[in-house]
Amino acid sequence: PPIGLLAAWTYYTNDNVDLKIAVFICLCFFFGGLIGAKLAIHIPELMLRRMFGFFLLFVALRMILTK
Repeated sequence: PPIGLLAAWTYYTNDNVDLKIAVFICLCFFFGGLIGAKLAIHIPELMLRRMFGFFLLFVALRMILTK
């Protein structure tokens, strides 16, 4: 967070930040993390591991196959 705040401050002082969009993104991160954590408690560990593995595989394949 400290690094992110300093970067955000630098962009803001250079007029490169739309505050409405920034607030929206911050709220989405906050509530998405809260909801995701509550959902993760109810999903079995093996399923979470497999979901994460497939996500990593998807990202890796996308990085390999795109320019």
